[in-house]
Amino acid sequence: MRSPYGFDIQENCASCPIRHERQFCNVSQAAIEDLQRNKSTSFYPAGTLLYIEGQAPRGVYILCNGRAKVYTSSKQGKVIILKIAHAGEVLGVEAALASREHEETAELLESCQVNFMATRDFLRYISEHSDAALKTAAQLTSDCRAAQEGIRCLGLSGSVEEKLARLLLHWTGESRPLAQRDKRLKVPYKHEEIAQMIGSTRETVTRLLGALKKKKIVEMKGATLIVKDPERLKQLAGE
Repeated sequence: MRSPYGFDIQENCASCPIRHERQFCNVSQAAIEDLQRNKSTSFYPAGTLLYIEGQAPRGVYILCNGRAKVYTSSKQGKVIILKIAHAGEVLGVEAALASREHEETAELLESCQVNFMATRDFLRYISEHSDAALKTAAQLTSDCRAAQEGIRCLGLSGSVEEKLARLLLHWTGESRPLAQRDKRLKVPYKHEEIAQMIGSTRETVTRLLGALKKKKIVEMKGATLIVKDPERLKQLAGE
């Protein structure tokens, strides 16, 4: 069955043909059947807010497809993106585990199917299924690493140019030697979203990407970023 938003609906988690490719859903048969019994499914358009900063947690949200941005904002409206969540990730875990208000907002970037599990059911679920608990811990570890990278990008970089270069360099595959990193990257983010990742503005990101193209450090072809001079990019990133 297809949703009104154009994607296929996965009604049963246990029979989902791609669940083994999803981080949180790749669990034992007993765990996935328990998840199926205790989740509710909804379909949302892009721009939907799953929860907002300061809101008391109701439960956790599992992305079945699409992407969501998780961000925090100031009273003046300045936004910093903490992470981009992808299909198979679960959102709202920290607030559910700590039983405290959400410290961030989660907004869908695309139309999505979202499975919801109430806090009480989620806590019982991970206490009874060790593999689900390990998947949850793995995601929290990944989120922690992403937060650390964000702190490095925002706190240790001097100029906006350096922050942008550091972000692009991170996308190429930070854990690998420079010569082995990806040279062609799919960048499914708008300039405004990139700006929100480095604490800048859309206009500044557009200008800086144009400057990098002029210097023949990078090249843009649609949503594809081609890193033509990784050494110079590394120098700009202050590494």
